[in-house]
Amino acid sequence: MIIRQPIIWATPLYITGILLGSSLSGIYFIFVSLALLIASILLRKKTFVADMLLFAFWITLGMARIGTEKEKPSDNTFYKVVCKKAQEQQKVMTERLREAGLEEEALSVCSALLLGEKSGLDKETRKKYAHAGASHLLALSGMHLGILYGILYMLFIRRIRFSEWKWFWLPPILLTIWGYAFIAGMPISLVRASIMFSIATIATLAQNDTPPLHILALSALVILLFSPTALYTIGFQLSFLAVFFILVLYHPLKEKLKLGNFITEMFVLSVVAQLGTAPLSIFYFHTLPLTGFFISVILIPLTTIIIYLGILLLLVPIEGIAWMLTIVIKAQEWLADTIASIPYSTITDLYPTWWQVLLVYLLLLCLTAKSLILWNREDFNP
Repeated sequence: MIIRQPIIWATPLYITGILLGSSLSGIYFIFVSLALLIASILLRKKTFVADMLLFAFWITLGMARIGTEKEKPSDNTFYKVVCKKAQEQQKVMTERLREAGLEEEALSVCSALLLGEKSGLDKETRKKYAHAGASHLLALSGMHLGILYGILYMLFIRRIRFSEWKWFWLPPILLTIWGYAFIAGMPISLVRASIMFSIATIATLAQNDTPPLHILALSALVILLFSPTALYTIGFQLSFLAVFFILVLYHPLKEKLKLGNFITEMFVLSVVAQLGTAPLSIFYFHTLPLTGFFISVILIPLTTIIIYLGILLLLVPIEGIAWMLTIVIKAQEWLADTIASIPYSTITDLYPTWWQVLLVYLLLLCLTAKSLILWNREDFNP
């Protein structure tokens, strides 16, 4: 093949097909995509022609998948059954936190941050976090699973990746990733994140120097192959945009600015993630919290401590851990309340059109293209 890293270009082509197939009768394109795939295999010696046929294959496959989804929606019975069992286990874990000594207010915040159980949160707490630009902390996402994955990587993955027994450790690691998603109720955001971290774990143990963008693209492709309609969900769009901009901007900025301490690194990471999601967040929620760039520097580390202490409390339910956890939660709530009380900390009533949002992202992509090429120079050279 002429083009290296095929998944990186196959994923946007497949997404293009989904977008085109949404307005066309795409179910019949399954036959076209099969014909294109067969033709590309038969003409593989003619490299340029084979690549062009593969380009067309991924586009028509996207059109075919969204077409079949429209004609006959996927049967999610199994997923619904799993979710029901998971939500029952979620309640059991919440009750265990209560029995360990967490009081109502601390319990409601800990349950939301650790288990995704938000029924105990009152309107005042939700409003406080929203005005502080930290409402995303109360919704389980890849960030929360990433915090757990950080422990797995530090304690196990980086130590066993060169061991001859590494593949024997893979099932327990995957079980931990998916087990956390299960006790958290199997929200679709965690399912997506679990797929991505599972792929990242396998790539790490395989000692394959796969670029992070390749893993992100493969994760998106796997999700959209099974559920093409996920492309239109807010959670999918925001989570993958945040990770994409972190991957293409954080590392170059870290090197150029010569960041050397935790606080500045967290600030840059927060700015990059929110830069990537801000246009879409404004489009959907019509607000822009100006303090979100700064508060994440403190709130994300506090959330990390809460999750670690919460997991420890589930494993070792003693009052001392519950007391420490309560102190950290109260500190986080106080900080969110203080930030939320700052005048003009949030801009409201913003109603951009979809094409304005698209133009902003095109501008952002143009501005980041140079850093993307420099960081992945070897991977993107033909």
